[in-house]
This record gives sequence, C-alpha cells and structure tokens, in this order.
Amino acid sequence: MVQYYFTCRRELWFFSRGLNFDFENEDMLIGRLIHEESYEREWKEIMLDGVKLDAIRKKDRLTVVEVKKSSKLEEPAKWQLKYYLYILKRMGVEAEGLISYPKEGRTERIRLNPEDERELKRAFDEIENIVSLPEPPPAEKKPYCRRCAYRDFCRV
Repeated sequence: MVQYYFTCRRELWFFSRGLNFDFENEDMLIGRLIHEESYEREWKEIMLDGVKLDAIRKKDRLTVVEVKKSSKLEEPAKWQLKYYLYILKRMGVEAEGLISYPKEGRTERIRLNPEDERELKRAFDEIENIVSLPEPPPAEKKPYCRRCAYRDFCRV
C-alpha cells in the first residue's frame, strides 16, 4: 500500500478493496519475467510482516533488493523499499536497500534516514484515511495512467 500511496491514491483505494490487477496486462507479465530471471543465484525471497521481499543478500551488511521493470515509478519504488527497511529496523535489524532496474542496467542504493521515517509515519496515517473512505478519491491524470492495471476504473 505504501507504493500505491506514493503512486496514486485512487489505485491505493482500489487495491485496499481487493480489486485484482489485470493479470494479463503486458507490463505485469514482463515484470514477473524480470523478477524471475534477475539475481537467480542470490535470490532469497522472504515474507516479512505481511510483505514479500524480492531478495535479500548478506555480504558486509544485509541488503534488501527490489527489482523493477523500469524507473518510470522510481519515487514510489524508493518509498516501498524504505518501508521494508523501516519494518526491519523496527525488528532490530539494520539494512540498506538496493533498487535494481535490470532492463536499464542500473541500480540505486537506498538508505532510511530519520526524515524518511517521519514521512512514512505521515503516510501510514493518510493511508488509513484513504482506505476508510466510502468511495475512491477522485481520479487524477498522471503520466502513467495509460498503462495502469486499474485504468478501466478511472477514465481520466
């Protein structure tokens, strides 16, 4: 829900109601393929507090790896990863994050700082407000609406 919050509040509301993705959506299928083929040797998917982490690895320090198809939703992806780091920190585990964009051949290191933690706490409150609404928030036209799995619910 954190990634949806930073992507689209309306999408968050639909997701909170259990409305499923369009699983035949080309972007979803490509994303699943990239997920399955990336970092196979180091792949250690784990469930953590109700969320599935793409991969973790331990060298000098624990690193949570998040694999994304593209950087189009870079900011929401960063917040999703910061949320995972926040959960781990609350469990007493210090970690850093790594977002990988295999098709773009790049990665980005992510760290959680105190301001990020405050922003996440504000987001948690707002997420609660959004999911408690009787109707979805109004649709907002965004650059990625055309390829969104929920596009049929908005018509902006």
